[in-house]
Formats: sequence, structure tokens, C-alpha cells
Amino acid sequence: MNAFSKILNKHINPKMWIFGDLYPPLGLTGFFSAFLVCCLSFYLFKKISADVNVPVRDSTRNHSWTSIKVTSKAWYCSICESFLLHGIGVYCDCCGVCADPDCVKKANQKLPCKAVTSGSDYHLHHWVKGNLPLGAICTICDEDCSMELGLTDYQCCWCQRTVHKDCLPEVEEVCDFGPYRNMIVPPWCVQVARRKGALHKHLLLRGVKDPGWDKWTPLVLIANKKSGNGDGAVVLSEFRKYLNPVQVIDLNERKPAAALQWCVLLAPKVVHILVGGGDGTISWVLTTSHKLDLDPEPPLAIIPLGTGNDLSRVLGWGKENPAELQVDTILKNIQEARFSDLDRWKVEMTSTRHLGLKLPNKTYFMYNYLSVGVDAQVALNFHKTRDSAFYVYGSRLFNKILYLCFGTQQVVNANCKNLEQRIDLYLDGVHVNLPELESIVILNISSWGAGVNLWGMSGDSGTRMIQSYHDGILEVVGIYSSFHMAQLQVGLSCPLKLGQAKVVEVRLKEKAPIQIDGEPWEQHPGKLRVSFVNRCPVLVNQGNKI
Repeated sequence: MNAFSKILNKHINPKMWIFGDLYPPLGLTGFFSAFLVCCLSFYLFKKISADVNVPVRDSTRNHSWTSIKVTSKAWYCSICESFLLHGIGVYCDCCGVCADPDCVKKANQKLPCKAVTSGSDYHLHHWVKGNLPLGAICTICDEDCSMELGLTDYQCCWCQRTVHKDCLPEVEEVCDFGPYRNMIVPPWCVQVARRKGALHKHLLLRGVKDPGWDKWTPLVLIANKKSGNGDGAVVLSEFRKYLNPVQVIDLNERKPAAALQWCVLLAPKVVHILVGGGDGTISWVLTTSHKLDLDPEPPLAIIPLGTGNDLSRVLGWGKENPAELQVDTILKNIQEARFSDLDRWKVEMTSTRHLGLKLPNKTYFMYNYLSVGVDAQVALNFHKTRDSAFYVYGSRLFNKILYLCFGTQQVVNANCKNLEQRIDLYLDGVHVNLPELESIVILNISSWGAGVNLWGMSGDSGTRMIQSYHDGILEVVGIYSSFHMAQLQVGLSCPLKLGQAKVVEVRLKEKAPIQIDGEPWEQHPGKLRVSFVNRCPVLVNQGNKI
């Protein structure tokens, strides 16, 4: 045996685990222990090093490319000016530049994207040639634009003005940011810092200056690109065209705390928050705003992307977003919206011992409604299905069909039958004798189950009839069964009105399903106490035009 073979046999000994004679064998248990320690260390390092600053896309590198949708509008490549047959290509949802697959690299190199920050205290128009929206009118001569085939005429990606090629010299060079300038953060007001490291290789928002414009109230859009079967991605994309892209934040990448840093950077300036999502997302943002103790707390407007959208209905922002998102209409409605207050309620969960263990107490916040019983069971079954690997298709219609199926299932199963024997209800400390029920609902707003006004229906009531979302009073109703719940949805029955109170307490004797603002879970026996905290500012759509 030669010298090389001896060395090889020494260092690759099958009896050793990995390092030969240099180190003693670790053994299987030691190896997995070391692996676990490494994973935990990496997770903790990542958690500690993470910050809540807003990440900023570096527009000097690449455009924000989005696939072209097949529409009646003709698309032309901004580089080779060829017609994109069947919509095969991409466009930048920030500036509007378009490219076929072969010209994407050239477009990144030759055509600048919408600048999110600059060192100048004014900004010139950023003209993008061609691909104008249908019905575009020249801002100079008031004639139709893009009437000829090909890449013709221009649009500014900041003020959204369109102009003929021949009329372009007559337009003033400095951009005034158009009719929605009071919502836009101009590039010279954005201060960024570059973070370099293993975990951070992007720009971060460091500061925001006030441009000094009259009635300037910046708007920050928060949405999840995965919400509403992809509707969230459309909302994010469309608003990047109108606002500074740093004002548009994807919840799939950052939590609400990062978006709400705008309020800290601009305090005491008021910032408007526009949330694209369902009731759960809105509750998440409002709760984060409360925990950050923002002063002033930002008023909130809504683009409804959920299934029920109960708070959006009450505040006038609609039951669902339209098929074609009209950003200019939404911005105009926000400008004309009325300020109001929404009650914020604290839900304290005190659990009894379970399997001999003391479960930790938890605190939640409620804005819409809380329910115990059959409707929470239906919501829980739906959420389990939606979170499963077999849930491959989602839409509002499909989700409503699922809800109907699970509601019908409860007619047969009746998992929450005789709920009155499993709970005790107290309104302002007074015990309420319950009839045979399958659910109780604690209401803050006048919409439940995708638009049903439970308290507004006729029924038994020994208290005042008026309901308001900013009076510090809760309304409590009972539902007899899942079949009764279906009747309420179509207006064929009335709920049992149990009363109104400032403090509501529910004592669970057995495990029961609970939901708060559409987020359900199964709660172990314990005590549930709902009490008033404060009021948060919201924007009410005056015209209900969405």
C-alpha cells in the first residue's frame, strides 16, 4: 500500500463520523444537537438584526417589471418599438416603460425608471413614450392622444399628464405632480441609506422631509400581493404609477410596523394609511398602530379585498373592489373623505388549567365583532381549508360557496348545540339568562357576516335601539342555529337581542370556537372580557363611489 492510500484510509475511516482521527466521533445525538444549535443561532441573529425600517427599491438598477395583461390596449416595446403580439412582454408598473423579452436588459440599461429619491429641490417631468391609457387627452391642445399606430406621444409618470409629440415643447419643464400632489412624497423629500451585509442588501428609508406644500397629507398604501386571489398585487402595481414607489408597501415582505414608520418619520404631520385587504388585515394594521403608540395616530381608508369586508361596508368604501381598479377615483374619494372615530376594544382571555397546565393569558383587540359558537365554527372550518395544501383556487365567489357548505354541514353536525349550557354571559356585570342558542355575537359595527345588520333588524330588545361604532357601547345578539344564521343572511328572520353594555364578559365552561374580526380559533375553558380602550381615527367615504 502506497503512502497516499495510507493517508486516505486514515482520514476517511468509516468508523468515524466525519472528521477522521482529528476529532473524536460526535455520534448521532451530538450531530443533531450541534445542527439544532446552529439553526437556532442563525434564527436569533436574523431576528435581532432585522429592523422595522421601510425597504426602498433601488430604481437605479432595474425597472419593476410586471407581466402584461391581454387587454384592448395595444402594447409596443419601448426599445425596438415592435408590437407585442398576444401581450407577450413586460412593463414597469412604476414608470410605464414596456419591453419584449429580448429587450428587457437594454431597457434596464438605457431607460431610467421613476426616481424615488433625488438631491434637487424640484423635479422635471419624467416623460415615457407611448403605451398611453385609452382615452388619453393632450394637456395642451385637448385632442386625443395615441391615435396613430406605434409608439407615439408621451405621458409623465408623476403627474400622469399626456401630451402629443408636437405639443411637448410647450409643456413647462418642472413637474407639479398633478391633481394628487398633496398625497405624493416628491423624490427630494426622501432620504435613504444603503445597508450592506449578509442579510441586508437594499436601501432603507432614513427620513422624510415636508415639501412645504399647502395641505400636504402623504398617503401610504399597505397591501399583501397574495390577498384577494392576486387582487393585492394589482393594487400594489397600480398605485406605484401614481405615488412615489416608496409609499407602496407589500405586507408579504414587511409587517405593518415597517409601513407605520412613515408616521414616526413625519410626526407631527398626519399621514393617511390606505389598507388593501380584508377585515383581518385591517385589524392587524389598527392593532399595530395602537401598540406603536403613534401620535398622531394615522386615519385609515380601505380598499376591500376580503370575503366579508364588513368594516369597509360600514365606512362607505364598498363591499368589494371593482373588476377594474380606478386609482384616480379612490384618490379623489380619500381627498373628500370625512374624518371619524372607531371604537377600539380590548379582549382579555384568561384560561383555566388544561391537562394540569396553566395556559398563558392573552390580549386581543377588536374593531368589528366577536362571536362564540356556530358562526365561529364555520369560519374556523373555512380557514383550515384555506390553509391546507389542497386549497389551490380562491375567489370571493368560491369562498362564499365554501362558507355556505360549512354552514350547511353545521345544520347536520350541530357542534355548538346547547351553547347556553357551556357559557355564562354577563353584561356590565349582570348575568343574562340564555335560551337555547348556538352562538352569541358581540357587535361594534352594524355589519356582520358580509353585510347583515343584526342589530338593525326587528326583534326583542329591552334597551336603546341606536347603534354606533364610536359610542363606547357594544351590542350583543344570539343566534339559534346554523339554519337561523342562513335565514339572517337573506333577511328571513331576526336575531335574539340580548342587550347592550360597556363591558361584556363570557365565561367558557367547555372548549368552544371563537372568532375576532374574522380570525377564528378554538378556545379552552376560561374567561373572556371585552372592554373599551380608546378610539382610532378612520376615513369615511362621503360619496360611496367605489
